[in-house]
Amino acid sequence: MKKELLLTAAAATALLAACQNTTHRVDRFDNVRIQQMEANNVTRDWFEKVVICLNARREVRADGTADHFLLLEHTPIADFTLAPGESFTLLVDGARHTFAPTNSPSAVVSRPGFATLTFRAAPQVFVDIANARNVELRLKGTSSVLEKRLARASVKEFKAYLLRYYQKPPEPPSAPVTKAAKRD
Repeated sequence: MKKELLLTAAAATALLAACQNTTHRVDRFDNVRIQQMEANNVTRDWFEKVVICLNARREVRADGTADHFLLLEHTPIADFTLAPGESFTLLVDGARHTFAPTNSPSAVVSRPGFATLTFRAAPQVFVDIANARNVELRLKGTSSVLEKRLARASVKEFKAYLLRYYQKPPEPPSAPVTKAAKRD
């Protein structure tokens, strides 16, 4: 019995640890450095039917310009179609931020079992979330609405992400090495 309990606790700890990470990679095809949160589960509820993750993403181009996005991942929602226009709203300590879905210039790869929505955001929104006491989100569909409140752990992930990637100016990716360049 003790072994099973320890194994279950270890599995739960591993699952939570897996939900709290960031990636840093270079997309060679678009020559963009990507710094992204992954699997930042909003509520941390074990038995919820729909899992929602809110992640931050920064894409830095070779010329030093950067784009910032909020990525909203969710498990499939039965009969849910995203409403047109500003369908995503965040209430950050009462301040309202609305977003319309967009595409990233670089490829956004969804995790297996999740649908990913991309919303362009100002870096200040990341800071506001990281310093907030209360963050709520609403995702509007054509016939239903999904509302969640971010858990403290989810807000802390935004703070950890900012501390990790926003302490110094972003480095642009180095120029890609092509086969022609290697021959010369």
